[in-house]
Amino acid sequence: MRNINVSVSQSGLRDIWYRFKKNKPALIGFIVIIIIALIAIFAQVIADYQSKAIQMYPIERLQTPSWQHIFGTDQFGRDLFARTIHGARVSLTFGLTCAALGMIGGSVIGASAAYFGGAVDNIIMRIVDVIMSIPGILLTLALITVLGQGLRNMIIAMTIGMVPGFSRIVRALVLTIVRQEYVEAAKATGCSSFRIIFVHVLPNAVAMIIVYATMNIAGLIIGAASLSFIGMGVQPPEPEWGSMVAEATTYMRLYPHVVLVPGLSIVITALSFNLFGDGLADALDPRMRD
Repeated sequence: MRNINVSVSQSGLRDIWYRFKKNKPALIGFIVIIIIALIAIFAQVIADYQSKAIQMYPIERLQTPSWQHIFGTDQFGRDLFARTIHGARVSLTFGLTCAALGMIGGSVIGASAAYFGGAVDNIIMRIVDVIMSIPGILLTLALITVLGQGLRNMIIAMTIGMVPGFSRIVRALVLTIVRQEYVEAAKATGCSSFRIIFVHVLPNAVAMIIVYATMNIAGLIIGAASLSFIGMGVQPPEPEWGSMVAEATTYMRLYPHVVLVPGLSIVITALSFNLFGDGLADALDPRMRD
């Protein structure tokens, strides 16, 4: 029986991959994400953080792209290629961490509300409604003002803002699952609520939860860049795409490359995650099998 289950699982994964790779934009987005992730992981190997991304060389300031500096240099003579790839590490860390934490927190809260129902559901959803009634950017700015600036506090603030949305999505998914016969059977056999939620309910909703998380990563990366652009996120001289754009706006007319490099990095990364998320949603949709 165990071998049969494994083969069915592998067959299902092959079907998902087959449908996914037929979506060319999604496949391109996935490949770009892999490339960006590898660059971020090996950023220190490619270009030294301290000497290339942080150290200032005034004599080399605002150089256009060349063999020595393939993306040129910024107003402080720092290599833009080095700062861009190290900035990718910050942006990906922020986006993936916030999405993962928001997914975990929202899944627990939303699944609990749907499973227990009644007063528990009403209390949780009213709290979620209150938080969601506050504009996201205003809530994030207020939390960062209280917690302080920096990547860690920015992750905490954005995660708190994401949990309510995840909770609503998960609650809607779980409401359709808790009525299934296998859940009733688990209750009848005396399984604890904790086991039912985490063993029988959430695993059956995890595919769509992951899709929702993936499609939010692009927004998180743009949000991180926006916060850094207005000075509320990652602080210079640490390389982050939003702060790099903010620092370069004064020079963008005469030296457009100092803005285009980090700006295009944000656009390409966000677009890739959106394409990947759309393709993943289609691949996991049973209606797309034919």
